[in-house]
Amino acid sequence: MKSAESIENKITDYKRFTLTLLILSSYLYIGVLISIYEYHSSAYLYLLVMIAGLLGSAFMLVLKLKKLRQRLLEE
Repeated sequence: MKSAESIENKITDYKRFTLTLLILSSYLYIGVLISIYEYHSSAYLYLLVMIAGLLGSAFMLVLKLKKLRQRLLEE
């Protein structure tokens, strides 16, 4: 029973962290749009790399979340 409870806690933590990564990615994307259209800066290239990294890690967390849900259903 304790393992099922710890899996549920991990699921909620992964959901929260995934949502945090998606929100941070959207703020950075807005920053890219502002830097391109308002300031005509080339700093957006660094931000795009960061956005890709954040979205990639969010995708990996979603895959882990899927595995944890399957493990919880098996128990």
